[in-house]
Amino acid sequence: MTTWTKVTGDFDFLQGDFDVRHRTLRDGEWTEFEGTTTAHTYFDGAISIDEMRFPSKGSYGLSLRLYDPVAQEWNIWWINSTTMQLYPPVRGGWSPDGSSCRLVGEDSVDGQPVLCSYAWSDITVQTAHWEQAYSYDGGATWETNWTMDFTRRTTPSPPLDVPKVTGDFDFLVGRWHMANRRRRPALGDPHEWYAIESEMQVTTYFDGAISFDEGWFPTEGFRGATFRIFNPTTKTWSIHWINSLRGQLETPVIGSFGDDGLGHFEGPDEWEGRPIDVRFTWTPGTDKAAWQQDFSEDAGTTWTPNWYMEHTRIE
Repeated sequence: MTTWTKVTGDFDFLQGDFDVRHRTLRDGEWTEFEGTTTAHTYFDGAISIDEMRFPSKGSYGLSLRLYDPVAQEWNIWWINSTTMQLYPPVRGGWSPDGSSCRLVGEDSVDGQPVLCSYAWSDITVQTAHWEQAYSYDGGATWETNWTMDFTRRTTPSPPLDVPKVTGDFDFLVGRWHMANRRRRPALGDPHEWYAIESEMQVTTYFDGAISFDEGWFPTEGFRGATFRIFNPTTKTWSIHWINSLRGQLETPVIGSFGDDGLGHFEGPDEWEGRPIDVRFTWTPGTDKAAWQQDFSEDAGTTWTPNWYMEHTRIE
């Protein structure tokens, strides 16, 4: 059995519920508005997710933070419920004394390339400060355009009253035991099948339009997470896998649930340096569910199953 070792607690301070005072700069004018956020950590601190609620705008925002244990830095992606786009990440880390954090990444504004930075400071048990800035000259100068001041709440944040977009993965919310059968190797012969046991905890954000699960695979030596984002325009899901050993948001598979009730999702990937296609198939259920993974080396003409999961609800 694997004993998990905590690799970082950088964003543990953000766990819980906060009131947030926002200030945004647009056309030279600052605007203030109020909101709330609820934050959780996963992978024992190496994943941090917070869901923001903007009552006056009728929208959500979400930050997905992944710690890369190899590079020893954080990658942070932003999603706004008005677009449901996964924006390019910012990357960076904390100062040696842990008092501040700065991350920088490439983005675009109105078609113009910019550098975007996030900065955390003034961290206490009850409060924190965050700023976003843009640079249009390669980092020579920066203009702050968004600040947030966090104050911890003593009660849960109130829900946002907006129409529900989808409930496709609501069946998966809760805790599950999983009976796994895996093919070794995933492709090629000779091969063998072996069985492992695992558990998974699933939650949703954006009232169902984002689905996240954290899985424990103690005999395999890693934890796994899945981050699912619904595109309301195409009515499809993008499903990203995260392995705790790599700390990366993997290339997504994309698809939807069909008239047969099954979820079919496919996308390009690579296995041992070789290009492949990956397919996920979900069979939903209330107390029982199933998932299957297949690989293809011939652009989807033939598929090789290599991982089955049978889910049984625990709670």
